[in-house]
Amino acid sequence: MTRTFISLLLSILLLIFASQNMHTVQLRLVVGSPVELPMILIISGAFICGFILATVNHLARKVMRSKRRNDGP
Repeated sequence: MTRTFISLLLSILLLIFASQNMHTVQLRLVVGSPVELPMILIISGAFICGFILATVNHLARKVMRSKRRNDGP
């Protein structure tokens, strides 16, 4: 019950945050012309990229740690 309430509360807060960041902004990439996207898509994309990088970093460290243990004396 508590977990459901917390999930519902976080979902409502996320919807409020998204609704306040719907204005379009220009995203200038290294090459090409600027792209106009809603701010919430840019924020979400940055969050997803950060999550992917953190996950890959964690998995790489885990693999290196297990290799080090297996190569030991």
